[in-house]
Amino acid sequence: MSNISLFPERLKELMFDSGQKTIREFAEKLGVHPTSVGHWLNGTTVITLENAVKLADFFECSIDYLAGMSEVDRKVTPRPLPPFYENLRKVMAECGVTRYRLSKDVVADVFFTKWAHGVEPLLCTVCKIAQYLNVSVDYLIGRTDY
Repeated sequence: MSNISLFPERLKELMFDSGQKTIREFAEKLGVHPTSVGHWLNGTTVITLENAVKLADFFECSIDYLAGMSEVDRKVTPRPLPPFYENLRKVMAECGVTRYRLSKDVVADVFFTKWAHGVEPLLCTVCKIAQYLNVSVDYLIGRTDY
């Protein structure tokens, strides 16, 4: 079950456990603006999938753990990802779910067009899709084979 509201707490925990002293230094390591990290920690901004992958790669954890969809902190080795839309279509086909069905039940159809043109989805949206398809977020985006 998705519990994206756990994201700020998980991020704080991971930062503390990895010895990240300041938001500024941590943001520089990630290649993001310190304000973005502050907003993520406060839960005032919804994180994009691209930035969630940066975080998960940095901490070598699953996005499912980071997003609060799993209590298990699995170690995941970073690897190049296929385009989101391409992998989404592959997983939808494996699950026997059509674009029509997903757009009726989870997300508006317009998002499919945006994703096909390279627009990054928000992590909360990807979590909803993964939950609907009964797969992990990491599998949905091509980060793991399970």
